[in-house]
Amino acid sequence: MSKLKNNNNHDGFNPYGIDKLANIKPDIKIGFMKFWFSGAAFFVTFTALAVDTYDILDRFVLLVLILTLAVEFISNKVIVWMNNDKQPTLHYLPFQIKRNSILSLLASFLYVIIMVLAIYYTVELLMMVGIPSIGMLMFGFDNQGIDPITFGLLYFSIDWLWIKAKAWISKKYTKSR
Repeated sequence: MSKLKNNNNHDGFNPYGIDKLANIKPDIKIGFMKFWFSGAAFFVTFTALAVDTYDILDRFVLLVLILTLAVEFISNKVIVWMNNDKQPTLHYLPFQIKRNSILSLLASFLYVIIMVLAIYYTVELLMMVGIPSIGMLMFGFDNQGIDPITFGLLYFSIDWLWIKAKAWISKKYTKSR
């Protein structure tokens, strides 16, 4: 058994290796992390809380606060920690502001507000056009609205657009200098 654990003659994925996540590309890890945090925050605020206790605006405020804390103190820190010479990850950050400052927390708050508003209006547009959410497909069309999986996928998609736009603007800005 000990020979299997120390076997270095393998192709690709080593199931007995110490770090099984090392072979997964950072963009997949970061994308899944952003999808999961946004879906979990939506689940906690809209699905897990009692319907008759909290107003919809209270839930949106709580969603923005939870997502702000997740983006600032978990997601951005993990992205910075994953950065190395072989696989740079700093371009996945939503903004380039000095970490551990109040300005970074305010920028995360503003970023999350923009993301939640963009997701809200995207969902409204999709519902108006007649495109169902994943929750509607799974649980029936009488449950109209958004679910954590759809919210997470839209968050991931809009965040991807945000990062691509940020890279394009940065490229244009450095070209003009």
